Amino acid sequence: MKSHHQVALSVLTLCISQQLYAQTNVTTPMTGTAENSVASEVPNVTLDTITVTAKAKTGTALAQKISEMPAVTQVIGEEDIREQATGNRTTGDILAQLIPSLGASSGSTSNYGTTMRGRPVQYLLNGVPLSGSRSLSRELNSIDPAQLERVEVLSGATSIYGAGAAGGLINLVTKSAAGMGFTGQTRLGIDSSREFESDSLGYHVGQSLGYGGERVYGRLDVDYDNKGGKFDSHGDRIGPDVYQTDQQDTESLSVNANLGMDIDDSQSVNLAVTYYNDEQDTDYGPDYGKNLQVLLDPDAAPPSLKAIDGAHIENQPYTTKTSVNLNYNNDDVAGSNLSITGYYRDEKGRFYPSGKTADKQASEVWQTNGLTDEDTLGKLLGAATYVMQSEADIEVMGLRAAMQTDTELGGKHTLLSYGADFERENSEQTYYGQDLNQFIASNGLTAVSNGKTYNAGPETTIDKIGAFVNADIDMTDKWHASAGVRYQKLKSKTDAFIPIYEQLLDEYFNDPRIIGVSKQYGIDYQAGEVAKGDTDHDKTLFNIGSSYQLTPNDQIFANFSQGFTTADIQRALRDVRAGFVVNSDNVQPIAINNYDLGWEGKRGDTSARVTGFYNTSDKTVQFTNDYTVEVVDTDERVYGVEGSLTQDISDNWQVGGSVAYTRGQYKKDGDWLELDAVRLTPLKGTAFAQYNFDEGSNIRLQALAIGGDDRAFKDQQKDPNTSAQPVTGYMTLDVLGQVKMPVGRVGYGVYNVLNKDYQTVYHQTTFGDMNRLPATGTTYGLSYTVDY
Repeated sequence: MKSHHQVALSVLTLCISQQLYAQTNVTTPMTGTAENSVASEVPNVTLDTITVTAKAKTGTALAQKISEMPAVTQVIGEEDIREQATGNRTTGDILAQLIPSLGASSGSTSNYGTTMRGRPVQYLLNGVPLSGSRSLSRELNSIDPAQLERVEVLSGATSIYGAGAAGGLINLVTKSAAGMGFTGQTRLGIDSSREFESDSLGYHVGQSLGYGGERVYGRLDVDYDNKGGKFDSHGDRIGPDVYQTDQQDTESLSVNANLGMDIDDSQSVNLAVTYYNDEQDTDYGPDYGKNLQVLLDPDAAPPSLKAIDGAHIENQPYTTKTSVNLNYNNDDVAGSNLSITGYYRDEKGRFYPSGKTADKQASEVWQTNGLTDEDTLGKLLGAATYVMQSEADIEVMGLRAAMQTDTELGGKHTLLSYGADFERENSEQTYYGQDLNQFIASNGLTAVSNGKTYNAGPETTIDKIGAFVNADIDMTDKWHASAGVRYQKLKSKTDAFIPIYEQLLDEYFNDPRIIGVSKQYGIDYQAGEVAKGDTDHDKTLFNIGSSYQLTPNDQIFANFSQGFTTADIQRALRDVRAGFVVNSDNVQPIAINNYDLGWEGKRGDTSARVTGFYNTSDKTVQFTNDYTVEVVDTDERVYGVEGSLTQDISDNWQVGGSVAYTRGQYKKDGDWLELDAVRLTPLKGTAFAQYNFDEGSNIRLQALAIGGDDRAFKDQQKDPNTSAQPVTGYMTLDVLGQVKMPVGRVGYGVYNVLNKDYQTVYHQTTFGDMNRLPATGTTYGLSYTVDY
């Protein structure tokens, strides 16, 4: 019987022989059941597991053992994802629990600050990049977890894949038809807070249909979610995330469609289309305090962080993403395998409207452009309160081609991989002004458009062009080596634009509806502009790695790889001064050198892995006190260790855990200062104990712990331009499991079972006091799934 799998170009294919389309049935360490994946919440040491590096089809050549890969890889299988997904758990929550090196989940819509090894992660969906130079930090809500077949993870910078993968790669692979004939699955779910408040109730409905024929196969998944409000450990409703938007009172629709055809025994085509849309519809707003005190006099008292009923938001936050991935594969092109993938992604997102007052940055901008009268500046800073709602549009299209040839070099079995890729990204972001009078009259609860728009940085086009070649060589039966080179070119073009504070001040002085200050102060103010510009950079990147089988049960590996990426150009330029010149000297990319050294082994029923890493860059990206992004030309270093352990106590019991310690510094006036938790998660540990019943049910107790850290906060005294906050550690416990029924299965989850009162790292460290929101208290989830 032929088994069909999605043929879309995998991220790890592009990382040469590291594509993880497993074809052998292996035993998952979680459940003891046969699955078509290598699945574990920690890297499982299955030294004889085979992964196919060409078209995922039985009998295809060019296979390699995962154990020979000189890099830290992990595959999270469908079973593990399903066990974690009961209730309103997001993909970000699931991956934070299962990937040791990934930062803690934010608890909001955003995955901003969720890094690996202190560097940004390149997220992909079926090989289509979800992360670009411009990111809305919403990659992990791009698809419903129920539609994921597996998640492929490669930790650390990689030169083979290209620009953007500074901290690693996470590829979300959707389900495709498997087996012959028609298949289907129906999914139902419900979730609630600890007190079962009606506002917290949410539900999930999903349906899948698949068909596998001799040559044609396909699958359609549709999932609808209706999420309620979130409540903290005291039973109080949590206020909205006014900076990045949250998932409270949100409806979402996720669609995954996959259609493939085997043209003949060697050729196949596959089309994968995904659509995701969520839209908030909430009646709750933030508490700005009496007479907008939090905005107008923030030092008087901290915000209450309560959710206030009675909000009216004319244009509710939303996210819409569409991706299309068309792949052609031929495993018999002059004895080689050819894979060509074209892809397209369109993403739009709207944020929660928020108020802000002019600050030190505005004063500096205005003084730079000639407004120096202290009395005038003081009056403007005291009066210039404005309310904005941001909306972004990002469009990406690209083409990737990869060839793999199984050959011999110097009598050594070698897998040659080579290819080229091109990607174009267009992005723009707009601020929509809100009626200030209605905002003030409602104490911040009413946000209605005033018809005015402002650019939030320039419209930007970025082209990425690359070519690579890599060789994987079996030096001996025990020694495997890999080496390669990539040429990467980055080009960008930005349109002319007026910086936001220039736009506001120009309007303030010249709009007769605004107090008539131009007459009052006798000033004729003309906003400054940043002219259009372009940049052009290129770099040759190298990688070399090796693994050696010390014993049948022990392996060591070492790897060096370079990464090349850009900061968020549009976001970084948003806050520059008028007259700034956009060129290759002023807007530079960031080069990363990544080193890995590790060991993995298996002793009876015990599997373990330890990896040390060290990476450096020639620049650091800082989030300042004024919430601006700056790329500082100085050295940066990040280092740490990751470890994991699983132990099969018996045929039914399994325990395990992981730990990831990451630390980093940047150089300031000759001193090394600590990087803050926006860049890297403090000490993170997970642990679990699971019992698998003979009939297929299971129950699991799991913990996630984050260590406290205040070193970056203390170092802020030496660099007051940075915005670092201390981190208070916390630990949460969950109980979850699956119950096999006569028809179907029931899933259950009790999250934060001890009702811990805490804040996520994201809410402790990013933005201002209005973002210090508590995490959710105990939540319950229940699901029912039927396969047929």
